[in-house]
Amino acid sequence: DAKGTIREIVLPKGLDLDRPKRTRTSFTAEQLYRLELEFQRCQYVVGRERTELARQLNLS
Repeated sequence: DAKGTIREIVLPKGLDLDRPKRTRTSFTAEQLYRLELEFQRCQYVVGRERTELARQLNLS
């Protein structure tokens, strides 16, 4: 800062800064439509429903 104070940033131990970032997934119009429908129904799709939705939409 202006007073010359040094600040230290503490990062989580599990944070891997050397790992490359994952590329952003591009969704088709149909995938977006289905994902938006599911989000309206339930904002957090988990477990078996999530696995099944991913299978139906050909997402891994």
